[in-house]
Amino acid sequence: MGLKEQGEDPLSAREHFTLGSIYEKRGEPELALREYKMALNRDSHFLPAMTRLGELSYGMGQYGQAERYYRKAIEVSPQNGDLYNNLSWVYLSQGKKLKEAESLMLKAMELTPEHKGYYLDTLGAIYLKQHRYREAIGVLEEAVSLFDETQSNLLSQVYRHLGLAYEGIGERSKAEEAFKKAKDVLDR
Repeated sequence: MGLKEQGEDPLSAREHFTLGSIYEKRGEPELALREYKMALNRDSHFLPAMTRLGELSYGMGQYGQAERYYRKAIEVSPQNGDLYNNLSWVYLSQGKKLKEAESLMLKAMELTPEHKGYYLDTLGAIYLKQHRYREAIGVLEEAVSLFDETQSNLLSQVYRHLGLAYEGIGERSKAEEAFKKAKDVLDR
Protein backbone atom coordinates (compact mmCIF):
# COMPACT_ATOMS: atom_id res chain seq x y z
CA MET A 1 0.00 0.00 0.00
CA GLY A 2 1.44 3.42 -1.02
CA LEU A 3 1.71 6.49 1.17
CA LYS A 4 -1.25 8.16 -0.53
CA GLU A 5 -3.45 5.12 0.05
CA GLN A 6 -2.47 5.06 3.72
CA GLY A 7 -3.40 8.72 4.07
CA GLU A 8 0.10 9.65 5.23
CA ASP A 9 1.51 13.01 4.33
CA PRO A 10 5.08 12.56 3.06
CA LEU A 11 5.95 16.25 3.53
CA SER A 12 7.27 17.85 6.68
CA ALA A 13 5.90 21.06 8.18
CA ARG A 14 8.89 22.93 6.73
CA GLU A 15 8.25 21.49 3.25
CA HIS A 16 4.57 22.50 3.36
CA PHE A 17 5.65 25.94 4.50
CA THR A 18 8.08 26.21 1.59
CA LEU A 19 5.33 25.21 -0.85
CA GLY A 20 3.04 27.79 0.72
CA SER A 21 5.70 30.47 0.24
CA ILE A 22 6.04 29.51 -3.42
CA TYR A 23 2.27 29.71 -3.94
CA GLU A 24 2.21 33.05 -2.20
CA LYS A 25 4.94 34.44 -4.47
CA ARG A 26 2.97 33.19 -7.48
CA GLY A 27 -0.09 35.13 -6.30
CA GLU A 28 -2.09 32.08 -5.25
CA PRO A 29 -3.11 32.87 -1.67
CA GLU A 30 -5.72 30.11 -1.37
CA LEU A 31 -3.14 27.44 -2.22
CA ALA A 32 -0.66 29.12 0.14
CA LEU A 33 -3.24 29.04 2.94
CA ARG A 34 -3.82 25.33 2.30
CA GLU A 35 -0.10 24.55 2.54
CA TYR A 36 0.40 26.63 5.68
CA LYS A 37 -2.54 24.82 7.30
CA MET A 38 -1.01 21.49 6.28
CA ALA A 39 2.25 22.62 7.89
CA LEU A 40 0.34 23.18 11.13
CA ASN A 41 -1.29 19.77 10.77
CA ARG A 42 2.22 18.28 10.72
CA ASP A 43 3.46 20.45 13.60
CA SER A 44 0.88 22.42 15.58
CA HIS A 45 3.62 24.66 17.05
CA PHE A 46 5.26 25.61 13.74
CA LEU A 47 5.49 29.37 14.24
CA PRO A 48 6.35 30.42 10.65
CA ALA A 49 3.13 28.84 9.35
CA MET A 50 1.03 30.43 12.10
CA THR A 51 2.51 33.83 11.33
CA ARG A 52 1.97 33.56 7.57
CA LEU A 53 -1.59 32.33 8.13
CA GLY A 54 -2.19 35.37 10.32
CA GLU A 55 -0.65 37.74 7.78
CA LEU A 56 -2.49 36.25 4.80
CA SER A 57 -5.80 36.16 6.65
CA TYR A 58 -5.32 39.78 7.68
CA GLY A 59 -4.49 40.79 4.12
CA MET A 60 -7.63 39.04 2.89
CA GLY A 61 -9.79 40.84 5.45
CA GLN A 62 -10.42 37.62 7.39
CA TYR A 63 -9.84 39.30 10.73
CA GLY A 64 -11.34 36.58 12.92
CA GLN A 65 -8.99 34.03 11.39
CA ALA A 66 -6.03 36.42 11.66
CA GLU A 67 -6.80 37.00 15.33
CA ARG A 68 -6.93 33.26 16.04
CA TYR A 69 -3.60 32.61 14.31
CA TYR A 70 -1.85 35.51 16.04
CA ARG A 71 -3.22 34.49 19.43
CA LYS A 72 -1.96 30.95 18.87
CA ALA A 73 1.41 32.31 17.71
CA ILE A 74 1.66 34.40 20.89
CA GLU A 75 0.99 31.26 22.94
CA VAL A 76 3.87 29.53 21.14
CA SER A 77 6.23 32.53 21.23
CA PRO A 78 5.11 34.88 24.03
CA GLN A 79 8.38 36.86 23.93
CA ASN A 80 7.94 37.95 20.27
CA GLY A 81 6.79 41.59 20.30
CA ASP A 82 6.07 41.58 16.56
CA LEU A 83 3.21 39.13 17.10
CA TYR A 84 1.60 41.54 19.57
CA ASN A 85 2.02 44.32 17.00
CA ASN A 86 0.36 42.23 14.29
CA LEU A 87 -2.57 41.36 16.55
CA SER A 88 -2.95 45.06 17.39
CA TRP A 89 -3.27 45.85 13.66
CA VAL A 90 -6.05 43.26 13.39
CA TYR A 91 -7.98 45.13 16.08
CA LEU A 92 -7.07 48.55 14.73
CA SER A 93 -8.27 47.64 11.23
CA GLN A 94 -11.65 46.75 12.65
CA GLY A 95 -11.80 49.64 15.10
CA LYS A 96 -12.43 47.23 17.96
CA LYS A 97 -10.67 46.13 21.14
CA LEU A 98 -8.55 49.27 20.96
CA LYS A 99 -7.77 49.27 24.69
CA GLU A 100 -6.48 45.73 24.31
CA ALA A 101 -4.51 46.80 21.22
CA GLU A 102 -2.91 49.57 23.28
CA SER A 103 -1.95 47.09 26.02
CA LEU A 104 -0.52 44.74 23.41
CA MET A 105 1.69 47.54 22.06
CA LEU A 106 3.00 48.45 25.49
CA LYS A 107 3.85 44.77 26.00
CA ALA A 108 5.53 44.61 22.56
CA MET A 109 7.78 47.57 23.43
CA GLU A 110 8.76 45.87 26.67
CA LEU A 111 9.54 42.58 24.89
CA THR A 112 11.27 43.85 21.76
CA PRO A 113 12.61 47.36 22.43
CA GLU A 114 14.71 47.32 19.25
CA HIS A 115 11.45 47.58 17.25
CA LYS A 116 10.14 50.49 19.30
CA GLY A 117 9.76 52.80 16.27
CA TYR A 118 7.36 50.39 14.58
CA TYR A 119 5.42 49.87 17.77
CA LEU A 120 5.15 53.59 18.46
CA ASP A 121 3.69 54.07 14.99
CA THR A 122 1.08 51.39 15.73
CA LEU A 123 0.34 52.96 19.11
CA GLY A 124 -0.02 56.34 17.41
CA ALA A 125 -2.47 54.84 14.93
CA ILE A 126 -4.48 53.39 17.83
CA TYR A 127 -4.59 56.80 19.48
CA LEU A 128 -5.70 58.35 16.17
CA LYS A 129 -8.58 55.88 15.95
CA GLN A 130 -9.57 56.83 19.51
CA HIS A 131 -9.30 60.58 18.73
CA ARG A 132 -6.50 60.88 21.31
CA TYR A 133 -4.62 63.22 19.00
CA ARG A 134 -2.21 64.81 21.46
CA GLU A 135 -1.07 61.42 22.72
CA ALA A 136 -0.71 60.29 19.11
CA ILE A 137 1.49 63.31 18.36
CA GLY A 138 3.77 62.49 21.29
CA VAL A 139 4.38 58.86 20.30
CA LEU A 140 4.58 59.61 16.57
CA GLU A 141 7.15 62.38 17.09
CA GLU A 142 9.22 59.88 19.04
CA ALA A 143 8.75 57.27 16.29
CA VAL A 144 9.99 59.75 13.65
CA SER A 145 13.17 60.23 15.66
CA LEU A 146 13.85 56.47 15.64
CA PHE A 147 13.78 55.97 11.86
CA ASP A 148 16.34 57.14 9.36
CA GLU A 149 15.72 58.10 5.75
CA THR A 150 16.80 54.69 4.46
CA GLN A 151 13.52 53.42 5.94
CA SER A 152 11.53 55.70 3.67
CA ASN A 153 8.30 53.69 3.47
CA LEU A 154 8.06 53.38 7.23
CA LEU A 155 9.05 56.97 7.83
CA SER A 156 6.48 58.14 5.28
CA GLN A 157 3.77 56.17 7.08
CA VAL A 158 4.70 57.69 10.44
CA TYR A 159 4.64 61.19 8.93
CA ARG A 160 1.19 60.51 7.42
CA HIS A 161 -0.09 59.41 10.81
CA LEU A 162 1.49 62.47 12.38
CA GLY A 163 -0.23 64.70 9.81
CA LEU A 164 -3.58 63.14 10.69
CA ALA A 165 -2.93 63.73 14.38
CA TYR A 166 -2.12 67.41 13.79
CA GLU A 167 -5.28 67.72 11.68
CA GLY A 168 -7.20 66.24 14.61
CA ILE A 169 -6.21 69.12 16.89
CA GLY A 170 -6.67 71.75 14.19
CA GLU A 171 -2.97 72.41 13.58
CA ARG A 172 -3.31 72.65 9.80
CA SER A 173 0.16 74.05 9.08
CA LYS A 174 1.88 71.31 11.11
CA ALA A 175 -0.33 68.72 9.41
CA GLU A 176 0.65 70.01 5.97
CA GLU A 177 4.31 69.96 6.96
CA ALA A 178 4.04 66.33 8.10
CA PHE A 179 2.21 65.32 4.90
CA LYS A 180 4.90 67.06 2.84
CA LYS A 181 7.62 65.17 4.72
CA ALA A 182 5.72 61.92 4.10
CA LYS A 183 5.88 62.61 0.37
CA ASP A 184 9.42 63.97 0.38
CA VAL A 185 11.00 60.92 2.03
CA LEU A 186 9.56 58.73 -0.74
CA ASP A 187 10.83 61.07 -3.46
CA ARG A 188 14.47 60.83 -2.37
